[in-house]
Amino acid sequence: MALTETRPETEAGGDVHAEQPAPSQIERLIGTGDHLTNGRLLLGFALVLGTLSAVGLGLAALDRTTDDGLLGGISDVLWPSSLVGLVLMGVMPLLLALGIAVVPLQVGSPSIAFPRAAGLALWTWLIGALLFMTSVALDGGVGGADDEAARLGNLSIGVMMAALALAAVCVATTVASHRPLGMGLARVPFFSWSMLVAAPVWILSLGAAAAHLFVGHIADADAAGLAANFDEGVSWFLRAPSVHLLAIPVLGIAADVVVHLTGRRLRPYGAFQGAIAAYAVLSFGAWTQVPAARQTVLWAAFVLLAALPVLATLGGLVDALRRGGVSALASLGASLVALLLLLGVVAAAGVQALDTAGSGQLWDLRTDLLGDAQLLFAVGAALLGGLAGLAHWSERLFGAPAADGVAKGGAAALLLGGALAATVLLVEGIAAGDGRDGLPEGLVHGLVAAGALLLALGVLAGIAAMLGAARQAYDGVEPAGDGPRGMTLEWSSSGAAIAGALHEGPVRSPYPLADLRDGADEETK
Repeated sequence: MALTETRPETEAGGDVHAEQPAPSQIERLIGTGDHLTNGRLLLGFALVLGTLSAVGLGLAALDRTTDDGLLGGISDVLWPSSLVGLVLMGVMPLLLALGIAVVPLQVGSPSIAFPRAAGLALWTWLIGALLFMTSVALDGGVGGADDEAARLGNLSIGVMMAALALAAVCVATTVASHRPLGMGLARVPFFSWSMLVAAPVWILSLGAAAAHLFVGHIADADAAGLAANFDEGVSWFLRAPSVHLLAIPVLGIAADVVVHLTGRRLRPYGAFQGAIAAYAVLSFGAWTQVPAARQTVLWAAFVLLAALPVLATLGGLVDALRRGGVSALASLGASLVALLLLLGVVAAAGVQALDTAGSGQLWDLRTDLLGDAQLLFAVGAALLGGLAGLAHWSERLFGAPAADGVAKGGAAALLLGGALAATVLLVEGIAAGDGRDGLPEGLVHGLVAAGALLLALGVLAGIAAMLGAARQAYDGVEPAGDGPRGMTLEWSSSGAAIAGALHEGPVRSPYPLADLRDGADEETK
C-alpha cells in the first residue's frame, strides 16, 4: 500500500479510529494541556507536599531538643531534607502554579506557551518529589547514611530542579511571546513581569545546582561523599543572595493585589518594574558556588542591596493604600507582611556578610544557623505571597472566592511560624558563636518546632481555602464578578462584553480594563 493511499475500513464497515476506546478521566487529566487544570493540580500538590515538608522540619527540630536525639536521631537526615523540600516541593512549585494558571489570563492568551511541556513539568516534578520522600524514608535524602537511598535522593533533587526549570521556561515564554497587540513589556502586569524576570534567574540557578548534583552523582560517591558534594556545591542555593529568588514573584503579587483593591494606577509604573527587576538581579547567586566567593565585597553588596528594591516596593504600595482607603483583606495583609519578612532575610544575611566578608571572621558567628534563618524568613515570605495570590485570584482559578477568614488565619499562622523559627535561629546564630553557650538547645529547637508547626497549619489553611472555593463553584455559587476595580486582563475572563471590546483596539496602558471603563464613561457623558 502506498503511503498516500487511504487506510481501508474495518470488516464491520466502520472507521478504524471509531473502535479506539475513549480516554478515561485520569488519562485526560494527565494528558491535558489546559493551563488552568495544570496550574490547579500543581498548586494542590505543592500545598500538600509543602505541608509535609514543614511537618518534617518540626519533627527534626523536636529531635534536636535533646543531645541524644528525642526521636532517635532522625534530624541528621530530616532537617536538611525538609529544608530542601520546603523549597523544591513547596515554595517554588506553588509560585510556578500561580504563574501557569494566572499569567496566560493576565496577558490575554488562551493558553500557556508549550502547554504539553507545562504538563510534562508538572508530572516530572511530582515523580521527583515522590522519589525524594521515598529516599528520605530510606535514610537517604540529604545527609542520610544509606548509600543507595542517598543516590536516589541526589537524583530526585535533580529531577525536581529540571522540571521546575522547564515550567519556568513555559511561563516566561508566555509573557514574552503571547501578549496582545499594544502590550509591550512596559505594560505587562506586575505578577507576569515578576515571573518573566524571575525565570532566567531560576533557570540558571537551578541549572547550576543540578549540574553540580549530576557531577557528584556520576562520581559514584557514597552517602558521605554526596552529602559533602551538596554542602560544597549546592547549599548556596538555600542561602543569600540566592534565597531571595524564592520571593521575586511575591513583589509582583503584592503590587497586583494593591492595584486591584485600590483601583488606582500605580505611577511611575516603570519604577515598580525596575525594583522587581533589580531584586531579581541581586538574587542571582550561582557565582557563589565557590565558598571563597562569600568572602568578597561583591557578595556582601548583593546581600545588603537586596533591601533597597523591597523597601522601594513596600513604600510605594503603602502610599497607594494610604490614598486608596482599602479595608484589610487576607490577600492584602499577607502580601505586604511577606515583604516585611523579606527584610528579615536581609537582616540575617547582612549579619553573616559583615561577619565573614574579608579574610577572617569579625564575631565568629554560627553561619549554619544564620543560613537556616535566612531560608526560613524567605520561605515564610514566599508562602505568604503564594497564599495571597491564591486568595486574590481564587475566583479566576476555581470559579468562586476563597473564604477570607480561612485565608486570614493561614496568613497569621505563616507569619508567626516563619518569623518565630527564623528569628530564634538568627538570635542563636549570633549568641552561640566563638565558643559562647548561647541559648539552651532545647528551648531553641522547641521554638523552631513550634514555628514549623505553625507553617504547616498556614499551608493547610491554603488547602482549605482552595477546596472551599472549588466546592462553592461546584455547588453553583455565583462569582462576585469583575467589580469596579478590575484593572488587568485576567479580570475580564467572565465579562464577555469587556473581553470583546479588547479586540477593537490595542492595549493602551498597563490597565486595559480601566481604560475601557474610562472610555465607556466618556461615551455616556
